[in-house]
Amino acid sequence: MGQKFPRTDFEWVYTEEPHASRRKIILEKYPQIKKLFGHDPNLKWDLSWSWLIVAAYCFGGIIYHSLMLDVHEISHNLAFGHSRPLHNRNLDFICNLPFGLPMSISFKKYHLEHHRYQGDETIDTDIPTLMEARLFDTTFGKFLWVCLQPFFYIFRPLVINPKPPTRLEIIITVVQLTFNALIVYFLDWKPNGFFYVYIHRRGIYSGCRRNKGNNHTHSTS
Repeated sequence: MGQKFPRTDFEWVYTEEPHASRRKIILEKYPQIKKLFGHDPNLKWDLSWSWLIVAAYCFGGIIYHSLMLDVHEISHNLAFGHSRPLHNRNLDFICNLPFGLPMSISFKKYHLEHHRYQGDETIDTDIPTLMEARLFDTTFGKFLWVCLQPFFYIFRPLVINPKPPTRLEIIITVVQLTFNALIVYFLDWKPNGFFYVYIHRRGIYSGCRRNKGNNHTHSTS
């Protein structure tokens, strides 16, 4: 099956190992290379706005809905149970940080009323207002309403059932603004932009958000 080589061992070379000597020669000749040692932080966050928007749209919806489910369950004290309210609120604060807006404490306040007074147009702020129904009464209008639904969901309670801010709402606002400022200082504006883009991604046209439409709306003929 071909010629057989008579060698019975590897060929061993006892000259100097080249990597160390080559490194020494290169650094002596080009000392500026040392400035390139270490990790490149730009590989982590130097992303154009266009690609950031694409990433937020494609992946942000999944991140958002996972966190929103956490906020929802925590609002019912299901993370640590009703006997540990402080633990639930602390986790609530942490889950809220990627949203960029101090919303989780306010969500709890209005969401519990949504369960208790479901269907009451003056208390249940999950119900669209009559003005929304009249403004978006066409096929395109309804599609536009679906796209803008996150903003209606955030601001509708402030219009139809405003409440004075609680102590926890003030605290979470300070915490959130501090977190946002630290993100900008140490990273850039782009991470916060990512947060706000995937909040808009929350609309029902996101596949992850279809349950909101199924659970809270119905068709009429």
